[in-house]
This record gives sequence, C-alpha cells and structure tokens, in this order.
Amino acid sequence: MARYVGLDVGTHAVRAAELSIGRDGIPTLERFGQVALPPGAVVAGEVAEPSLVTQALKRLWREVGFSTKKVIVGVGNQRVVVRPDTLPEMDDDELRQAIEFKADELIPIPLEDAVLDFQELERDVVDNEAVVQVLVVAAQRDMIGSLIEAIEGADLSIELVDLVPFGLVRALADTDLGSLDDSGAVADAIVSIGAGITSIVIHELGVPRFIRILTLGADTVTEGLAREFETDTDGAESIKRQLMAGQLDPAMHGRANSIVEDRVGPLIDEIRSSLDYHLAQDGSALRRVLLTGGGARLPRLDDKLRSQLDVEVVNADPLARIQLGSTGLSERQLLDVADLAAVPIGLALAGRPAAGGVRRLDLQPPEVARRRAARQQAVLVGAGVLVLVGALGALWVRRSDQVEQIEADAERVEAEVAVVQAEIGSLGTVQALESELGGRQELIRSALRNDVAWTKIIQEVATVMPDDTWITSLQASAPTDGTAGSITVSGNGADHTSSARWLLRLDPLPGVATLWVPTSNRSPGEEGFGLGESSFSSSAILSPAALSDRVEDYLGNFPGGGTLASSEPAEEPAEGVEENQ
Repeated sequence: MARYVGLDVGTHAVRAAELSIGRDGIPTLERFGQVALPPGAVVAGEVAEPSLVTQALKRLWREVGFSTKKVIVGVGNQRVVVRPDTLPEMDDDELRQAIEFKADELIPIPLEDAVLDFQELERDVVDNEAVVQVLVVAAQRDMIGSLIEAIEGADLSIELVDLVPFGLVRALADTDLGSLDDSGAVADAIVSIGAGITSIVIHELGVPRFIRILTLGADTVTEGLAREFETDTDGAESIKRQLMAGQLDPAMHGRANSIVEDRVGPLIDEIRSSLDYHLAQDGSALRRVLLTGGGARLPRLDDKLRSQLDVEVVNADPLARIQLGSTGLSERQLLDVADLAAVPIGLALAGRPAAGGVRRLDLQPPEVARRRAARQQAVLVGAGVLVLVGALGALWVRRSDQVEQIEADAERVEAEVAVVQAEIGSLGTVQALESELGGRQELIRSALRNDVAWTKIIQEVATVMPDDTWITSLQASAPTDGTAGSITVSGNGADHTSSARWLLRLDPLPGVATLWVPTSNRSPGEEGFGLGESSFSSSAILSPAALSDRVEDYLGNFPGGGTLASSEPAEEPAEGVEENQ
C-alpha cells in the first residue's frame, strides 16, 4: 500500500496530511497535523525565515508520527506565474524545448532566475492538426530555494514541488459528467482563503482553465480587529475565532461585525473581478463556487459572495471524497480541520500516477534533482560494495566453519548436557524469584497508576502563558480510578483580554484535555473598554499525557530490565492537532 504526505507551508502554520492508496485506488487519510509558525516566518506565501519553518516541521513530524519523510509540497504566491499555451503535439522532451524557446513571450521572469516546468492538460485536434494544451508554470528560483532549505533542514525529502491550485483541484473537483446539473455549465471555481494568500482556480471536470493568486486573506480582518479593540495579534485572533463560532460577547459583536464587513469587501471585489475576467475571456458559464481555507469561516462570507456573483456558493469538504483511517483525531477535531485540509490532501494525491501516464509538474530546480540523484546513486553503489564484501566474507567463514564443525558439535553437546543438569537443580529457585519479582512490580504499578508529572505541567504552563498574565493561586488534584485529574488557577491580567490569551496559549498543551475560564472580572480602568487590571479563574481537565512515566523508570530498574512487566501494550498518546488560522 503506497503512502504519500502532502505538505502545506502556510502563513501561520505548517500542515501535512498522509494518505494511503489501496489497490482499488481509493485514498485513505491516515494522519493529519499542524503546528503554528511564529509571525514573520512566512510572508505573502513565501518562506522568509527558513530556520523557523524547519523547527516547526521537526515538531510536526515528531508529534504526529508520519510514516515517511518524503513529502510533496505546494507553492502559491505572487512569485509564481502560470500561463496557458497550445503547441503542436510532441513528446515531453520536445515540449520542454519548445516552451523554453518561447519562455520570453510567456513568462515575465528572466529564464536564469526562474524554475520552469509545464503541466499537460489535454490533447485535441484543431484545424486538422493534433495539438496539446499546457499550463506553463515559472517560479522565482530564490523563493523555491528558501522553501527547499527549510524542508531539507528538517531532514525531509521532497518528491515534488507542486502548485497549490493543482492540489485544490485534486482534492475538490468533480470529474464525473454524471455529477453535473441541468444548467449545462461544467466550470467550477475553487476559492481557498488563507491567512495571507487567497488562491482561485477555475476548472472543467478537473482540468484547470484559470489560476490567480491574491495577496489578500483573513489576516486583513485580524489587523482590523486588533486596531479596533486596541489589542495584539493574539487577542485579535481570539476575537475573530469567537465571532466565527458565535461565542463573542454581545457588547463586542456589533463592532467586530462592522470590521469584518469593511475588511472583507475588497477581498470579495478581487474574487469577483478575477472570475468575471476569465468568464468574459472564455465565454463559458460558472456552475458554482467552492469555498475552503481558514478564511472561509468568516461570518456570512458565502452569502456575500453569492449575492455578488449570482451563483451557487458552497463550503467544500475534502474529507467527503476520501476514506478516514485511524487518524487519532476525534470527530470534532476532523470537523474543525476540514477547511484547512484541502491543500495538503490535494498535494498528497499528486503521488498517484496521473491519468494516461501524463507527467506531473515539478518546480524543483534541476540542480537539486541532480544532487539528490547523485546521493541516491552513491548510496546504491555503497550498498553494492557492502553486499559484495559481505558475500566474500561469508564464503570464507563458511569454509573455515566446515573444518571446525565436527569438533564444535561435540563440544556443544557436552556443554548442553552440563547446562541442562545445572538448570534442573536451580529451577525451583528461579520460579520463586520470578513470582516475588512479579508481585513487587504489581505493587509499583498500582502505586503509580495515577501519578501526575506536576513539575512538567507547571513548566509547560509557565513557558506558554502570556507575558501580561500572572498566577495568584493554583490548586490541583491527581486522577483516581473514578475521577479525572484537574487543575484550577486563579490569576490576574493586564486587561480584560488577558483571559482570552490565556485560553489561546494553554489550549494546545498536551497535558490539558479540556480548558475553560469560569470567571473573568475586570476593574473599570481609566481609559474605557478593555483597560484596567482583570482577574480570572481557569480550570482544566488533565489528559492522559499529564501522567508521569515514573512507573517505567522503576520497572526498568528491576533485574532483567523490567521484562516481566505486564504484557499488555502501552497506550499510544492521542495525536494532537494545533489549530491556527
């Protein structure tokens, strides 16, 4: 069963999805995870700080446990150019030569500064001449280099550098004529709204016809909220999430909605003008618009687009097109990440062979591919030499063994007889020791069954808690056989948004299963809403990850390395999903 990992390097998080493809060709989601990126690591869809992205990728692979380090990564930003072209029918090598010859006409990037490739769309006959329609894609070489540096720094291997809009089509496109309605329209638009980038792709039954990348996204709303409520990015992000979930304080609801209306307007205008431009050039009708990405959750965004475009607008679900394996995620977690999973799932699907044997687009620079091929060849040559040396050594050893075999057999039989006689005498003593050892191990296991790693939990809380928040009291209880463990904290903050930042920072901790703020009070302050010192209480239910591993330490110190411990397999920790839009 083949497995492929699609990697999406977003503005605020790195996300990856692992798919397995069975013999029936149906993909199954095996793993999904995401890890937040610090501000400035990725700007406008481009890796600005490779080392920060590398650290996040290492953490993502460590926490989620993907089965492979080979990835298919996507790019989609203003430094990628996509142009359609029609050429006489020819093989791939001749197509590449023809496209490079025409590159100056097609691509506004000097060829020496670009990584150039093409994707065959379909073959046709025009005026009795066989032709092939392609999308020519060029990306700035230094932009691709920063992405590769970040990924290879995490000890990952890149199989393909794909285009994000291609991944969206694979994940969400209907390719069956039977799925179409009676309108006669076959073109669908997919609009993926991220934090800093919005990708638009129009396709007909899975064949891309138009691609545009906008440097606008949901961050424009976050910036507006931060300015309106005089808070930092974390506080504004928390307000935006509460608004999208319908949980925002009614006193703030009207102001927040006003900001969304004001900031979403230019994005909707750009989406509408992009779609109108293509439809005017192509002369075709649009069947519907599929919304995805974290920004698709903005309040009433689908209604606003529907009224502007006069076409059906629906929220896409990439999980509806695939099977779900043992992802380690709950049903609610899967629902929460559905908007974020379309790109990595679509990229992972690029691992499957394309229909008709058509080659896949790959924006890796040729020198990178050559370097990787050279390393692989060196590994193969080294392995071959080792095999040859091993074979010769084995032959020599075999000849030597044949000479000594008879003497060794006789000595071995004598030794075995002596050992058996000694074991017969000591068997009763060994059985008694094993019984005593097992009893002591059970006592240790019983005593430490619900032992909590309090030092680790307190250190984790201290590490991630907001700078403007301080703890005044802390109460904690360990779990019992019938009751979950808990921790209750009373604290103060600089203002009334401190409790929101407390929730945002502590919620991803692995030792915390459920976190809430029962009370939050603030003093009036001197400058109006949001100012003045606040006090709050926060409670959390401890997860299994909060338990200590002291029982393993103690059992490992027993004679035999703890091998007489219970034969039941240890529970694997549930894989967490960090959410960041």
